[in-house]
Amino acid sequence: MTVPPEGLPLAAEFPDATREQWQLLVEGVLRKSGAQNVEGAQAEDALTTELQDGLRARPLYTADDTAADPGHPGFPPFVRGGRAQGSVLSGWDVRQRHDRPDARQSNEAVLADLENGVTSIWLAVGSGGVPVDSLDEVLAGVYLDLASVVLDPGADFVAAAGQLLALYARREVAPQEARGNLGADPLGLLARTGRDEDTDRHLADAVALAADCVRDHPGLRALTVDALGLHDAGASDAQELGASLATGVAYLRELTAAGLTVDQACGQLEFRYAATADQFLTIAKFRAARRLWARVAQVAGAAPEAAAQRQHAVTSGVMMTERDPWVNMLRTTVACLAAGVGGADAVSVLPFDDALGLPDAFARRIARNTQSILLEESHLARVIDPAGGSWYVERLTDELARAAWAWFQEIERAGGQRAALRSGLIRETVAATWAERAAGRAPRREPLTRRTE
Repeated sequence: MTVPPEGLPLAAEFPDATREQWQLLVEGVLRKSGAQNVEGAQAEDALTTELQDGLRARPLYTADDTAADPGHPGFPPFVRGGRAQGSVLSGWDVRQRHDRPDARQSNEAVLADLENGVTSIWLAVGSGGVPVDSLDEVLAGVYLDLASVVLDPGADFVAAAGQLLALYARREVAPQEARGNLGADPLGLLARTGRDEDTDRHLADAVALAADCVRDHPGLRALTVDALGLHDAGASDAQELGASLATGVAYLRELTAAGLTVDQACGQLEFRYAATADQFLTIAKFRAARRLWARVAQVAGAAPEAAAQRQHAVTSGVMMTERDPWVNMLRTTVACLAAGVGGADAVSVLPFDDALGLPDAFARRIARNTQSILLEESHLARVIDPAGGSWYVERLTDELARAAWAWFQEIERAGGQRAALRSGLIRETVAATWAERAAGRAPRREPLTRRTE
């Protein structure tokens, strides 16, 4: 019987190559292309790509490119996933957005999605979607004890939550079987509108909803930390992460001051981030976000099992083009893949014609089938943290987390997220980033194609 050697002795018969030898080869190629004064490390620098937030993507990563220990899946710091089993058992939550104002048409679209692979519904409610008082009609025929409902109600979150909770009661859904999120996000509303006069009332209402969920509906979350507005405004990935941390900390303070434990408060938050066609940055973003929030929860005194961040990934709206919408299918596919590989708990793929207005049935079908193919045919969820161990991804995750933490600390020094929004710190910083990105569009260094005002 032959005992196989430990490890993988690939190319063991060849001598080890050094970084210096590789640099010499690169140097020779660059000189043939006309480059001058490229020797040693300079040759490597010539192939390095400058990213935002001071990050750099180098052409070669080796075991010498160390990063912080990512730990194990399902354990702090949760870099490798919030659950030990990852998405292996059932895949991630396929969450489809619906914002059509007509209740009957929305109901038809909701039922079609649920019958064809979607596992939860994301409803825009109020001024930006279906009327609050039409939730019963929109969700007619939906088994509310099986399908999660996530609300995006803006300023109408109290009325929308009341309608949904009343609907659960009328349909005799057991309180412990209700799943989803009521969508309260007072600071996100402040960031989008710039209006602070109602923030105190909104925060008090959100805290009351969270207390009700903890007491009566343990499967529901009351608050969403929605970073999509910052992303749409042009924020970098580190700025998106840092600001979301500051918002999450602000909500923790409000919830614990009202009497909830730290564990209960953490359990009331869901974080929403954009997934873009830059697959490696997106993978690193979701891994870094879990690491950062785990640190916040640890400092706040949360138990390890309560420190895992609940994540909702949404394919970026600003990367979508109006003039050639078909190419958006490719962009959303890459973004969805990256979000799944990055460990997002729920993923929403925007229809490819999202930039043109309300999507039709074909566009919604393509959006949900994008996820079905990645899950059922590519088996993407059958590997726990498939990017783990990549020297590039681990190093990028570490560098992005450090840049985001520095921005988070700057916001906290300014008095927290609300104070930073009122003072204009966040607006001015994001505007400067947007101007830098816009300057890169003319020479096509920046792939951004659309901005949401």
